[in-house]
Amino acid sequence: MGLWNFDQNDSNSRPVLAQKDSGPSRLGRALSLARRAADLTQSEVSTRAACSVRGLWLAEHGQGSAPLFLAAAKAVGVEVAGRALPPGPDLGARLQGLRVRMGVSRRELAATTGLSRTTVAAFEGGRLGHLSVLERIGDALNAGLTLVPKGQGAAFYGSTALSSGWDAWASPQEFLDRLYEALGAPVDLDPCSPGRTRCRVLAAAHYTEDDDGLRLPWRGRVYMNPPYGRDIGRWTAKARAEVEAGRALVVIGLLPARTDTQWWHRDIAGRAHACLLKGRLAFGDGTRVAPFPSALVAWGADEELRARLTRAFAEHWHVPASPGGDREPDLAAD
Repeated sequence: MGLWNFDQNDSNSRPVLAQKDSGPSRLGRALSLARRAADLTQSEVSTRAACSVRGLWLAEHGQGSAPLFLAAAKAVGVEVAGRALPPGPDLGARLQGLRVRMGVSRRELAATTGLSRTTVAAFEGGRLGHLSVLERIGDALNAGLTLVPKGQGAAFYGSTALSSGWDAWASPQEFLDRLYEALGAPVDLDPCSPGRTRCRVLAAAHYTEDDDGLRLPWRGRVYMNPPYGRDIGRWTAKARAEVEAGRALVVIGLLPARTDTQWWHRDIAGRAHACLLKGRLAFGDGTRVAPFPSALVAWGADEELRARLTRAFAEHWHVPASPGGDREPDLAAD
């Protein structure tokens, strides 16, 4: 048994009764396909899951409670899996761990999903509520929630944590094309790379996780799309330090536009040219819209490069560094 394709053509999956959900449920459809693949009737699964046939029908159409859906999935012999989900006692805690790893606040997640912060907090506390809440939170975090045979979730998705090297958060190609246009050529170094053969960033050198780009010196023109978790401040500090020490000519970073953080005020405000990008970027294959705004940040950019960046990203809001780098004293490190 493998991963169930949500988009398989199954004309018998839609009952005569009108659906009350506002759109298709990928998890619900996956449950229906998994049940059929196991050659089980709705009556058999409802008996195993200790729920009504009507309750199972609702679960297969994205309605009803998440706990009932999970009980039905267990009865079919499948479980919910997702990309880079950390361990935890339940899906609420695991998705909370993913949110924290991504550096997304509960307020931002609530705004992106259209849920209240109370609902998000209850979900993360183990009160999963409606199945649609699970799907909306999973989609907002680009978790790629799906159903796999029980015990195979870790094997299927146990690849990597969130970083620029993970395919789901790879820099958008259109963004890179504009950057190359401004630079007039590819960059000299990508210090946050999954490897030359797997990375879409055109660079003369690539530092992978094994190399540890935070430890090695940066030279020339550098582009970084760093991990977006709690260590992001280490990367912004490194970028600033490499330019100020004269080792890197310029460092350009694709970062979350978190202007309220200490690392932003310590390493960017008054020290780097920032371009606040309009809307939300679609990372990876273009289907994973970030649940946060993004910014292009350039340390060490001279007047000519700043002008080129302004032309290449003309529709976005540019915030220049203070003349001479004058600014308030450093805040305490994160």
